[in-house]
Amino acid sequence: MAERGRRTRYERAQFGTMMAAGTLLGVVLATWVLTAFVSRATIDAVPWLPWALFGVLALAFVLFGWMRVTVDEREVRAVMGLGFVRKTVEIADVRKADIVRTRLLWGWGVHWTPAGWLYNVSGRWAVRLELATERPVMIGTGDPQALHDAIEAARAALPRKT
Repeated sequence: MAERGRRTRYERAQFGTMMAAGTLLGVVLATWVLTAFVSRATIDAVPWLPWALFGVLALAFVLFGWMRVTVDEREVRAVMGLGFVRKTVEIADVRKADIVRTRLLWGWGVHWTPAGWLYNVSGRWAVRLELATERPVMIGTGDPQALHDAIEAARAALPRKT
């Protein structure tokens, strides 16, 4: 949600379908490994092992399972999951915005790619922001044209330096 007095130009929440599928697959595999390969003696010796395994999977999902992207006249914000992972870019810092299709091997989550930092939870479309003060950032979205247009409109509305 935009701060008081700021006009929101774009706001979209995106559910990480692939993140959810990966988490579900992880739970299935972890259950199979625990039941097929871990002995009762091991579980008795390390009773926290299953909880830790499933806890890591759950934590990954609540940190990266969905993302909300917001654009107002001052900032582009991407907030993943519960909000511990986030990226804020000042509109004044954006030098160029392009719609890009990310490579399949770049996957999802938050990480460095050859084209810049990627913040993405689903799909392969993103808006790549070339910035004046740091490395490029790509914000994943299911509606890249609307995100791009909102960023460009915010850039156009900035007061010009004379």
